[in-house]
Amino acid sequence: MRKARKPKGIHVKDCSWPIQPRKPKTQIEKIKSPYQEEKPPMCYPGTPLSPETLESSTALLAKQINNIGSHTHIKIDASGKLKFKPGEGGFETVQKIEAQAIWMMASVLGGTPQNSDGYFCGGGTESNLMGLWVGREWLRKHPDPFNKGIAILTTPLVHYSIVKAVEMLDIGHHHTRICNRCNHNHHFMPDTNGNGVNYVGMNGAGEMDMPSLNKRIRQKVKEGFRRFIVVATVGTTTMGSIDPVEKIADIMETHRRQLGINFYIHVDASFAGFTVPFVRPTLNFGFEIPGVRSITVDGDKMGQLPYPAGIFLCRKDLMSLVGRDVNYVRGHNDSTFSGSRTCLAPVLAYHQFQNQGQIGQRQYVQSCLDLRDYFIRLLQEKASHFVKILPFSKWVNFAPIEINFPAFSNFHGTNSGIPTFITDEDGDKDDLPTKLRSLNQELKDYHLRSDFFPEDPQDTHSCPRIVYKICIMPHHTTKNLGVFVDDLVKCYDQWVLATQSK
Repeated sequence: MRKARKPKGIHVKDCSWPIQPRKPKTQIEKIKSPYQEEKPPMCYPGTPLSPETLESSTALLAKQINNIGSHTHIKIDASGKLKFKPGEGGFETVQKIEAQAIWMMASVLGGTPQNSDGYFCGGGTESNLMGLWVGREWLRKHPDPFNKGIAILTTPLVHYSIVKAVEMLDIGHHHTRICNRCNHNHHFMPDTNGNGVNYVGMNGAGEMDMPSLNKRIRQKVKEGFRRFIVVATVGTTTMGSIDPVEKIADIMETHRRQLGINFYIHVDASFAGFTVPFVRPTLNFGFEIPGVRSITVDGDKMGQLPYPAGIFLCRKDLMSLVGRDVNYVRGHNDSTFSGSRTCLAPVLAYHQFQNQGQIGQRQYVQSCLDLRDYFIRLLQEKASHFVKILPFSKWVNFAPIEINFPAFSNFHGTNSGIPTFITDEDGDKDDLPTKLRSLNQELKDYHLRSDFFPEDPQDTHSCPRIVYKICIMPHHTTKNLGVFVDDLVKCYDQWVLATQSK
């Protein structure tokens, strides 16, 4: 007879604000950072903050600064001196610091104080929402002769925040459904009116395919569409792949001249915006390209900043398209989505950029790339019989891999990755076949995460391969990467022994 489990976790009674003061059950000091464990996460794009950043954060938090509004709206005199439009009173110093940090970031992406605006926001998701919001308003000033709305062109590897933003902005409405062939929930169903997200095929490296883009544009023009937003990703979440932004812009401009379309390019460089400009500065994807109008970068990934540190960048004065009059705030205008904002990320970014320079950021990124390459070699030496290394970018510290444990009865299917009871905490050990119980949660500390990549990248509806995203960050070491590979091989060998023996 199975013993009753001892209840654990949070009880309903723990969720009411107590009337009388009482000592919290969980002390902040007891909250663990997963990055400092012997077996750190293998896919999280975060890392511990430096002691200098932590010290500065404490001092800044105590000041309780409200960074409301956007602060890159300026006039420049003949000597090059900047004159700022007024923002909310009492916070002027921080407002100017943020503006400088924005332009420092923009400077490695083809931006200057004269041609770019932006602000720090609540992460890459908010920045992507802002980009599509500005894009929608910009396109509304251009003809839509057949009243079709806006078609969003992007690849299946686009971050889910883009699809979410399209829904929120009422540009289009979509869903996915279970595929009848593979039983995975991957079959993307676009808006029945044709507007909103329309997927474009990819090459084998997960980059947007230019013939597929041409074909999709011509199809949408034939349907009557004249307004387009192209979302190009620089460092996709699954593969780390980089869409060819310059080629995309050239194609869109050609179609603008030949077919009379209007287009807005938003670049989601949440991750690789802090890697590519420093290790491959000749790979342009920013404001050097005339068709690019807004960019997302995210400082809480490879920017060495605390969460949240999203950065929205756009061409000069585009933010005015979404500005709102606010009588009770000095300056009387807010063109951000956030409203009230923390000063933490912009001030820390300013000091980070100054203290390290581009040389320091380049070294920071290169150390991760070197470690990623070491990890790839380790897999090739020890796990090539069951791990397939997929194409990866030289300039993004990702290692996308396929790991497939052999099928076993009805318990684990073909091409289904690693059985989830090995990688996750879900399920009950007692429900497993006896010979598999020793594998229960053996890899859970690594927090492995997988996503889909189409078997035929040209066919966005093709059944997917399961891809594990390995994100190599500064807290990883040759030692803990070696431990992970050894643990992975050990689990695979145990699985094969248990499932193939009679």
